[in-house]
Amino acid sequence: MRFCKIIALGLLLVVGTAAHSELYKGIGPLDSLADIKARFPKAEFKELHPAWAKITEFLYEVTGLGMSGTIVIKLDDSTVYLTQLRDAADTDEKRKFWQDLIDKPDEAKTVGWVRWIPDAPIPLQRFIAKYGPADVKDFAEEDMQPYRSWKRGIQAFLTDDEKFVTRVDFTYTNTETRNAYKQKYGFVPDFLKNSR
Repeated sequence: MRFCKIIALGLLLVVGTAAHSELYKGIGPLDSLADIKARFPKAEFKELHPAWAKITEFLYEVTGLGMSGTIVIKLDDSTVYLTQLRDAADTDEKRKFWQDLIDKPDEAKTVGWVRWIPDAPIPLQRFIAKYGPADVKDFAEEDMQPYRSWKRGIQAFLTDDEKFVTRVDFTYTNTETRNAYKQKYGFVPDFLKNSR
């Protein structure tokens, strides 16, 4: 019986950790721009306008004294989705909740992904020591920059000699996004219910 409990605990740890990605500075899925500004109250936020951004996508560069490097955060404007939730709400209290989020633009912008650009390149070996061997070794399509990727939502872009990391992208698993919806809004949207 004791052996079965040990096996079950081991499986729980493996399954539990497989569903979680690495969060940078605690920035998680569905964190709003307002949440991030509260987390970094003395940081400088600069809105960027990349050519690929749609009207509902925002990119912010976050810098400040005491911060290591630069954080770039991609946010999605959830106003259209929040409006649908407001219109489908079955009580005045729920309608007011969704409307309050719509009325605060920084609350309606939620995190899609996070990028960290360190002040100086970091040896790739440090990432391998922390996360193990990369799950994917490849080159970026847009500029052929080499990268390593781990299933836990980390993609490290490398120098040409593939020895140093110049930037790191952090993404979220669907499990984390589902959990964030449950925690923040009390439900999981249909598009996430059956996704991996």
